[in-house]
Parts: sequence; structure tokens; C-alpha cells
Amino acid sequence: MENINIIWGNVTRQLQDEMSTVAFDTWIKPVKPVEVAGSSITLCVPGGSQKGSLNKSMLVTKYRSLIESSIETVTGKNLELDVCFENDNSSKALDDPIKYESTLNPKYTFENFIVGNNNNLAQAASLAVAESPAHKYNPLFIYGGSGLGKTHLIQAIGNYYIKNNPGKRILYTTSEKFTYELVTAIREKTNQEFRNKHRTVDLLLMDDVQFLATKELAQEEFFHTFNALYEAGKQIVLTSDRLPSETPHLTDRLKTRFQMGLLADIQPPDYETRLAILKSKIENEYFTFDEEIVEYVANNITSNVRDLEGALKRILAYAGIERTNTISMELAQKALKEILSTLPQRNITINVIIDEVEKYYHLPKGSLITKKRSNDIAYPRHIAMYISRITLDSSYGSIGDAFNRDHSTVMNAVKKIKKMVTEDAELREIIDELVTNIKKD
Repeated sequence: MENINIIWGNVTRQLQDEMSTVAFDTWIKPVKPVEVAGSSITLCVPGGSQKGSLNKSMLVTKYRSLIESSIETVTGKNLELDVCFENDNSSKALDDPIKYESTLNPKYTFENFIVGNNNNLAQAASLAVAESPAHKYNPLFIYGGSGLGKTHLIQAIGNYYIKNNPGKRILYTTSEKFTYELVTAIREKTNQEFRNKHRTVDLLLMDDVQFLATKELAQEEFFHTFNALYEAGKQIVLTSDRLPSETPHLTDRLKTRFQMGLLADIQPPDYETRLAILKSKIENEYFTFDEEIVEYVANNITSNVRDLEGALKRILAYAGIERTNTISMELAQKALKEILSTLPQRNITINVIIDEVEKYYHLPKGSLITKKRSNDIAYPRHIAMYISRITLDSSYGSIGDAFNRDHSTVMNAVKKIKKMVTEDAELREIIDELVTNIKKD
């Protein structure tokens, strides 16, 4: 049998892929491997405190099957999970929420958050809250799809606050954890300790608040927690995958309170932001990337930041396998082939291209197929013809039919734009962005 630390290291890498970042950081990161003996594997959680009890309870109930399955995959053996407490006599008082600083990821800071048109409001609002809590936006409600940076921003607020407000009390939690701790408190008759923990902080950060929606008891408790903090002038920051008004089964009184402050959305990153994110991630790697490879990744992975980072990690893993620190286009395409094949594909037609170009240039629908020859119409029309040619490899005749032009007109337009693309970096970026928009499902 391998060394227990090696086994647990391989298991945690698997679990990190299977679990959300918040769940992994909260329940798996604090765990220490102890030993493999016979048909069991022993893991240890910090202290015998209420927090330790909760951690142990989560491991042996909710995550037991997932952990044991990962252990079997790594070791090839069916080992039973056993969880013990680590002796820890230095823990703080149970009702002191400042101990939850350790659950914040120190990498999540404002300094390494890439700002673009898709997230500038959320970033600016988060920084304002961190600098002047409970003065500008209370609560701050950040919403957007998975993997767009909500957790990064809410934890950046926490990290900034801790650094600049020593001695203040902060609690970072999730709606899932809040609910589980509430159920545990009711069962163990520790309701007052639970309320003291959540209602006596200076800054409450709650991730994924949408999961409260189906839990009536948790909604009731959080309603009173929210009121207690708000009336005491304490800052509340929440994240969700949707607006409060669009969250099914969320009570009206919680919707009203969530909307009292600022609602700040995060959209999928645009092309320039994707490039900036990739370049930022590459800076600290001992690999050489050509610009065209970075552009290739940014053009093809458009959904969210998490997928961009995953694509980059996959490329680096392939480079490691091939024992090279120079990333070629061939290697990048090989690494991403499987990922790209699973992405939803849009049925791209010339009409789809026309619609996207008209939308980009804020033209009325149908403008590009009219007889108008003014430059504000002709130039976007030429771009649409060029994109139709390079994207679909359509004949000049078929493109001409779609635009109500003859094939020679299309040929000249494509030739003109092709020459301009080699000389005009700004035009290249516009066409790259258009192609990205066209390919989105």
C-alpha cells in the first residue's frame, strides 16, 4: 500500500474535481490522513469543537460514499472510512466567528481579479463594500452563472476586510452550511450558540444563497439573522446564480430584503477579458505560449472563468506528459480536442452571421441585405461576407445569394477585408469577437 499522504493527496485531487470549490475548501481541506489499517482508512478533523463535530458529521454522512469511491479508485481497494478528532486545545471560543477566516482562500483578492465589461459593476461595488462596510450597499447581492467569479469577489471582500480591520468579526459561509448547522443546532439544542455565531458578526458573507429557497426553516432563521445584522448596522454580502425575483420558492420577505441594497450581475467574460485572464494565469507558469495559442483558447472557451482555467490546466498537463515547456498550437489543439467536442454547437448559417454582425454594429434587422451602399452599411456587410467565407467555407455564389449580391461583389469584399485584417489589429479583434459570438449556443 502506498504512503497514506500520497493516497490522500491523489484522493483530494479527485474530490476537488467532483465538488464545488466552497464545499471542498470547507469540508475536505481541513482533513488530515492518519493511517490505512486492514480494511479501513482513518482521517482526522481539527479539534473536538462544535466546528470539528460538524466537519466529522458531514464527512461520515453526506460525503462518505464520494470519499470511499475516490479512495477505491486510487487504491483499488474497498476501504471503510473512519473519522477521528485531532487533539486541539488552542481553539477559540465556540461562539467566536473570527476563526472562520481560515475558510477564505487567500488567493481570492481584488488584486488578482481580472476586471472587464462583464463584471466591472460587481467588482467596483465589492471593493466599495470592503472599504466602507454598511455605508454604501447593504446588502450587496452579486448574481451570475456558475464559474464567473462570484466566490472570488465575495472572498476578496473578506480577505480585504480581515487585513484592514483587525479584531473585527467576520463569517464566511454558504447556504448549504448554514442549513446544516441549523439542523444540527436544533437536534443538539444549541440554537442560541448558532444564533450568536451568525448574528454577532461585523461582516456576514453568504455564498449560493439560492439554495435556501426550498428550505422553509432555514429561510425563517435567515430572515431573523438578516434583520438582526441589518438593524445593528452590519454589512451583509450575498451571492446567487439568479436575481431574488427569479428565485423560485424564496419567500417574498427575503426577496424584498435581498433587493434593498445593490444588485450587481456578472456576465460571461468577453473576448478581451478572456485574453486578460489567460495571460494573468500564464504569467506564473514556466511555459512559453505564443499569442496565437492564447487567442485560440480565448476564442473557443467562452462560457466562464472556471472553464478557461480548466482548459489552461489541461494544456499544461499535456505539456508535462510530453516533457516540454514550449506550448505548440498542435499540443493545445490536442489537449482541448475532447473538451471542445463536448461543447454545444450552434447551427451556424449565413443568416446567423448576418444577425450577429447587425447586432454588433447596432443596425436594424435586415440592413445588410438591402441595396444601401453607405459606408455604415457596406463596411459591416463586407465583414459579414468575409466571416461567412472563413467560417462556413461557403461559395461566393451562395454568400452572394444571401446578401442579394453577385459572386464578384462577394469576392472583392472578402479580398478587401482579408487584406485589412493583416494590417489592422483592431479589426482582427472585432472579427475574433464576432466569430466568438456567432459560435455561442
